[in-house]
Amino acid sequence: MKKSSLLISAAGISGIVASLGDFVVTFILGALHPGYSFIHRSESYLGTSDSPVAAYMNVWGVVFCLLLMFFAYGLRETIFKYGKWQTLTVALVVLYGVGEGAGSGLFPYNHINNVLTLSGKLHSVSGALGGIAIVIIPFACMSIFTREDFPRLHTYSKLVFITGIILTLRHLGT
Repeated sequence: MKKSSLLISAAGISGIVASLGDFVVTFILGALHPGYSFIHRSESYLGTSDSPVAAYMNVWGVVFCLLLMFFAYGLRETIFKYGKWQTLTVALVVLYGVGEGAGSGLFPYNHINNVLTLSGKLHSVSGALGGIAIVIIPFACMSIFTREDFPRLHTYSKLVFITGIILTLRHLGT
């Protein structure tokens, strides 16, 4: 297998592992946390200092970041090597990984007397940056996958972008 084929495969696998792993790890750790509810609490509560699964969740955040960084590297070295929208997309994947992964893992969402600690505030800022990045990625993909050349991918990217905006606005309204 050539180096580039191996890189594409490994990067693709790391992206899949990061995506599926985020659901699986959160589901398993949530089940191990007494009283945790997926519906009423964000996964950030799994990493707080009073969580019995905090160490595992925080390590997962860093692993998640590393997996997405490798995925982004693979994108850049292969199919997104040229173009400003491709570069932006790769940078947004890295920002998402750093914000939602490393930021969450290194800065737990801790509170003291119902007030966010410095760690909790840094967690919130990094998570917001990661959240913004993941919403913008499909917008950039709409420019990469043009309606003329990739009509289905373009439409899919547009639907995901619109859905991301709606969900973000809905979340901000709560």
